[in-house]
Amino acid sequence: MPVAAVAILVAGCTPTAAVRPAASDTPTASPSPAASPSPTPSASESPSPTPTPSGVDPGFVPALSAIQMVGPRLGWAVGAHAIFATADGTHWTKQYDSTEEFVAVDFISATTGWAVATRTLIGTSDGGHTWRQLGEPRMPLRSIHFATPTQGWGIAGGSDPQQSHGWLIPHEGATLAFTYDGGSTWSTLDGPANPQTVCFSDPAQGWIGTAEGVFIYRNTDLGHNWSKVLQRPDQQPGLPQATLIQCAAPQALWVLFTGGPSAMSHSPYIAYATVDGSTWKAVMKESMSEGQILPGVPAGPDTYPPSFSVVDPQDAVFIGDGPATNVAQCVVASNGGAILRRTGRIDNAPETFAAAFVSVTAGWVLTRNAGGDYVIDATSDGGYHWSQQLAVPPTSAG
Repeated sequence: MPVAAVAILVAGCTPTAAVRPAASDTPTASPSPAASPSPTPSASESPSPTPTPSGVDPGFVPALSAIQMVGPRLGWAVGAHAIFATADGTHWTKQYDSTEEFVAVDFISATTGWAVATRTLIGTSDGGHTWRQLGEPRMPLRSIHFATPTQGWGIAGGSDPQQSHGWLIPHEGATLAFTYDGGSTWSTLDGPANPQTVCFSDPAQGWIGTAEGVFIYRNTDLGHNWSKVLQRPDQQPGLPQATLIQCAAPQALWVLFTGGPSAMSHSPYIAYATVDGSTWKAVMKESMSEGQILPGVPAGPDTYPPSFSVVDPQDAVFIGDGPATNVAQCVVASNGGAILRRTGRIDNAPETFAAAFVSVTAGWVLTRNAGGDYVIDATSDGGYHWSQQLAVPPTSAG
C-alpha cells in the first residue's frame, strides 16, 4: 500500500494486506504515548492473556498467508510456522520459527508490529528481532488493525474461519474487539452482527465488513454509532460470502465482495471504492458469475477473486486469480477506481494469497506455483515484469 502521505492503511491486516508509510531502516525506540483510549462503543474488559478455545480453527493455513511492507525496503510475511522478513525489499530470511500457524500481520512503523496466529497474538517493538506474547479477547483473534502503537481493533472468534487473500474470515458469530494498551488486554465492542474484517483510518473513524455489506463508525461530539454505507448487491443467503476491506486516511475505503455460487471455473467478486466515505464507485467484477449485476462495470483480472493492495485513497492494485489460466494477471486501478490499467502477469501462479504495494509500481505478492511451493514475487514496474524472491516448500505448512 502506501506512501508517506497515507496515514493508515490496512488490511485487516493484514489486511492483511498491507503497507504503511515509509520508515527508517534503522530500528529506533518505539514511541510510548499515553494508553488512554478515545471514546468507543460500550465495551467489556477481557484482561486474560489466554483466549478461551473456540473449538474452530482454520482447516488450512498456507506457508505464506499475509504480508506487510513498511516502505520499499522493510517487510514481513507470515504463514504456517514462520515469520519472514526483508531489510532491502529483495532478500527474505526466516525471522521467527514457531509451531504456531500465523494468519495476519500488522506493522505501523519499522519497529512496532503484531502477528496473529490461530490461538496467539505476539508483538514486537524492535522490528521483529524479538517477539513477545500478548493478550487476546475471550475468543481467538482472526485479524487485527492498529492505528497507533497502543490502539488497535480486531475480529475475534466466529465459526468456520477461512484464509482469504491476507485475512482469516469467520463465517458467523465473530465479535469486534479493541485494545488501548498495544494488545496486552482486549475489550469486546458493540457493533454490526457477524463482523468479518475491520479497518480504522483513525480512532474516530472506522469500517467493518460483513457478509451483508460495509458499515462505518464515526465518533463525533454528538456521540458514536455504526451505520451501513454499502449494501452488497449480490447477497446469497445460505452461501459463504466475505467482505474484504482496506482503508486509506482520511476517508477512503476499497472493498472486495467475494463468494457465492461458483461454476465453470468462475467465482463471484465485485470491487468498490470510495475516496470520501460516502460516494461509491463499482470498480470491477467477475464478468460471468456477476454478469446480470451492475451492467457496464469492467471485468477484473481473472475468473476468481484477486488479492489486492491499497496504495493511497486514489490507487489500488489487484492481482490474480486464474486457476484455469495458471497465471496471476495484474490490474492497476487509479482515480478512485475510474481507470483500470491491465499490465503484466505472474506465470505459473494459479493462486494468490495476499499482496502489498507501496506504490503503483513497486509491489509484492504471495502466490503458489504449480509445483506447490509458496512464493514471494515482486515487481518494480507496475506488474509488467516479476521476479521470485522467496520460495517455501509445501512441507513447511501445517
